[in-house]
Amino acid sequence: MLKRVISLSLCLMILLTAFVGCAKKEKDPNDKGAFVTMYLSDPVYNFDPALAYQNESVLKVASLMFETLFKLDGNGKIKKALAKDYDIIRNEKANEYKMIITLNTTRWSDGTSVTANDVVYAWKRLLNVSNSFDAAAMLYDIKNAREAKAGDASIDDVCVYALNESQVEIQFVGDIDYDRFLLNLTSCALAPLREEIVTSTTDPFDWAKKSSMFFASGPFRLKEVSYAEESAGLVLERNSYYYRNTEEDSIDKYVTPYRLIIDYTKTDEEIMQEYQNGNLFFVGDIPLSVRGNWKDTATVTDALSTHTYILNSNAIVRYYNQRGFEKLSSNESVFDASLVAGEDGDQIFANAKVREALSLALDREAIANAIVFAKAATALVPYGVFDYTSKKDMFREVGGDVLATTANMAAAKEALTASGIDASKYMFAISVASYDDVHMEIAKMVQTSWNQLGFHVAVNAIDEVENKDKDKTTKDAIAGIRDDMFAENYAAGNFEVAAIDYTAFSADAFSVLAPFAKGYTGGAATGENSVEFSIPAHIAGYDCGEYNDLINGAFNAPTKEARTEMLHQAESVLLRDLPVIPIIFNQNATLAREEISKYDFTYYGTPVFTEMKLKDYMNYIPEEEKEKMKK
Repeated sequence: MLKRVISLSLCLMILLTAFVGCAKKEKDPNDKGAFVTMYLSDPVYNFDPALAYQNESVLKVASLMFETLFKLDGNGKIKKALAKDYDIIRNEKANEYKMIITLNTTRWSDGTSVTANDVVYAWKRLLNVSNSFDAAAMLYDIKNAREAKAGDASIDDVCVYALNESQVEIQFVGDIDYDRFLLNLTSCALAPLREEIVTSTTDPFDWAKKSSMFFASGPFRLKEVSYAEESAGLVLERNSYYYRNTEEDSIDKYVTPYRLIIDYTKTDEEIMQEYQNGNLFFVGDIPLSVRGNWKDTATVTDALSTHTYILNSNAIVRYYNQRGFEKLSSNESVFDASLVAGEDGDQIFANAKVREALSLALDREAIANAIVFAKAATALVPYGVFDYTSKKDMFREVGGDVLATTANMAAAKEALTASGIDASKYMFAISVASYDDVHMEIAKMVQTSWNQLGFHVAVNAIDEVENKDKDKTTKDAIAGIRDDMFAENYAAGNFEVAAIDYTAFSADAFSVLAPFAKGYTGGAATGENSVEFSIPAHIAGYDCGEYNDLINGAFNAPTKEARTEMLHQAESVLLRDLPVIPIIFNQNATLAREEISKYDFTYYGTPVFTEMKLKDYMNYIPEEEKEKMKK
């Protein structure tokens, strides 16, 4: 009996000692959280969420900084995010249908509350008749939205209102498909924005280029970005106000990592060596030159994105001359529509048979194999896009293959003969962002195929340039930011052929197909007043009555079955006419070391690092940062 008492006493003493030890172990007050080194994406020059759909790198970063009202989780389910709740109100007698969305309490990274006014402003920005945003059509269910975009109503007539700081009221054109509208609200393009920030610069797109110029509503803010060769990099830091009650909640309650650090100074080989050595914990974009070594190791998913060539039907494609082609090939002469209007040439891309020939000449399978993490494009709408509002049925699986994946050079030459065009007479350039190795590799392969048809094809590798615009308040030049001249030339229509990642705005096929229809392009209307306003066609110059009718019919379809059938028909018409040439379906390929955990991805493939944990993270914090923490 005595032995039992002694044993129990010893056990109690050991337990008490353990509890006391645990009680004494407190978190270092200087410990802010993990510094996670990673290679998330290629360099990004503009973080505007509404412009994040022509290059996948932008979307990966912007999605970490801008909170959407709803999220589409990895399983394809719509989840509330900034939206705390919503109510649908139907009044059939009065023909009034509306939704009231109540927002969660959260703040921008400067401590300012995210409000209903920020939602209203962001949406009206897309719908403003003077602005060009492809995502605008996703808001056409709102009463007077389509009319405002066409210049037939004032932007003030658009029926979306801030009832108070936390409630948004949306009035609809009728008893719409509310599930589909909520799906649209998972798009980063519709994320709330602050008017005073967006309008602070002389150029309306400069606001989202520098860390000191804008604030984040998402879990991370832009701490710093550098494009200097010797120090190029990107640092995202915890938004310490993200859903947090600053008086009650610990600083890391809602965002676990402190900083995400991306170094752009390293070569492809150095990036992967750092990963193997345990100095880099996540690779969100495996460099092209080393992809073959990692194809069996990476986690690969569909990216809801199609690498696509946009053919400018309005471009005057110049007659070939050796001196002009040498300049074009050396990037000394980037295409500019305003400069070539008087030169000799023809609008050969307005000829459907020419476009058909260019498409038939491509070996999409070979291109996909060269890119490694890709599938040969069999249509425009990529894998992952829903046939309706859930992943139960996929648009691509229902629609099947529309395009061949291997080249048919004989058929391509037949189509060219039928076009009446002598390919050897013409020279043109493929415009491509110089900083994107994948896009550059595809351009070279396409160039080879089109040269075989007889055309003289150059690749214009377009660089970013130092920004010269000024801050509206200080009137000083905004230092340290770059202009992505590829993106700006594309937006201005200054291209013959442009290479873009055509990314779905949402998992709804309508968001992919609608922008090619007149009235749904989202382009800025031209004209001095509402009587003279002219609704623009797609930037490619495509304006097909049959296609326009199908998209309009899908928008107004009485049933989901009729809508999806029209969208499939529309895609077939688009790929019959080929104003755009799909090349590959992009895939997301990522690598993560075992030291990190609790990270995730949305259905769109964008990363979720809010709860990411790094084992023994204090061991990886640079000494200079530890010293800063102590001060």
